[in-house]
Amino acid sequence: MGIEQSLSPGLSSRPMRWLLRRQRTAAPTFDLPRSAWIITAAIVTIATFLVLLFEVRPDYSYGLFLPPVLASGLMLSGRLMGVALAYCCLAFVLVAFIRTPDLTERAATSAIAIGVTAAIVAALDRTWTRSSGISHQVAATLLTDLRQRHEVQTHMPDLPPGWSLDSAVMPAHDEAFCGDVVVGCEVSGVFNAAVLDVSGKGSTAGSRAVLLGGAVSGLLGALEPSRVLPAINDYLVRQGWTDGFATATHVAVDLADGAFSLGSAGHPAAVQFHAGAGRWEAMTTEAGVVLGIIDHLTERDYPRVRGQLLPGDILVLFSDGVVEHKDVDISQGIDRMLGHAEREISSSIVGSAKRICQTARAGETDDRTVVVLRRN
Repeated sequence: MGIEQSLSPGLSSRPMRWLLRRQRTAAPTFDLPRSAWIITAAIVTIATFLVLLFEVRPDYSYGLFLPPVLASGLMLSGRLMGVALAYCCLAFVLVAFIRTPDLTERAATSAIAIGVTAAIVAALDRTWTRSSGISHQVAATLLTDLRQRHEVQTHMPDLPPGWSLDSAVMPAHDEAFCGDVVVGCEVSGVFNAAVLDVSGKGSTAGSRAVLLGGAVSGLLGALEPSRVLPAINDYLVRQGWTDGFATATHVAVDLADGAFSLGSAGHPAAVQFHAGAGRWEAMTTEAGVVLGIIDHLTERDYPRVRGQLLPGDILVLFSDGVVEHKDVDISQGIDRMLGHAEREISSSIVGSAKRICQTARAGETDDRTVVVLRRN
């Protein structure tokens, strides 16, 4: 960091301050990605080619100028977009009016169409930049990065021999983002996993889920299991989501002896398959408070249940989209899921989580998440 110094009297005049300010604001113009310059050069080349083409084929439609105009608005922003649009319009004027001085209906209607298209793409870019502070190209890049981070967060760790793990997150209507996120880690022989469900759907819930998943992934393994849900709640309260909340299930499994601790925050807990008895059991925990609503909650507000996974036992975590439906009671939804889970997991644990999600009664109308953990 540099140290600012006051200007000498000779540099303190208004013109000099204006010049320095202009230099500081103009510098970023040349710091554009190389791809933007390449796209601009390509659009200019295409517009020049069209001018030469109409010299040979004057009867061609002037609509050929619309693709470079649209490309300028969709692929560029700021001054480069203005340069590309201006060059395309100039090329059209050169072809339609200067080369043919007589104003024709064909040239007039084409001029209106191209002019309106250029005005629309410029207005959209300006509106987007004003509302978000960034261009739509940068926003698209950020969304792509956000989706990649979401996929990285939902990647579960490799467990040591003796354990099998499978997970799946399926957004509603096959959208790019969803409000469900699952995070997991294995630290010092203890496997931690959390299934989180953010209220809402689409990109808003998806962006919040990614932020929440990033925060939770930093908490898992760093805190005692009983402190995880209260810490997540404190984090969400600080975010100030006035119109949103989250539910979660967290489990910590000792991979040495299979002992586990399970807690829930307004979320369906889990189901366990007891291999010795050959039966499924719905884990019952006192429903903890949903996350992000009430501040200063403690471990007492998120009671946990303890159990153990013996060889052959299975533990399944899931989100409400897998078992809930407007026409079915949640207990019936769990029973239905258990029937599919027993068949799918016994077939092969690999891909079983996705297959269970696909059998959900709600179908693609809700986000679905399943985590399957088996002690071999």
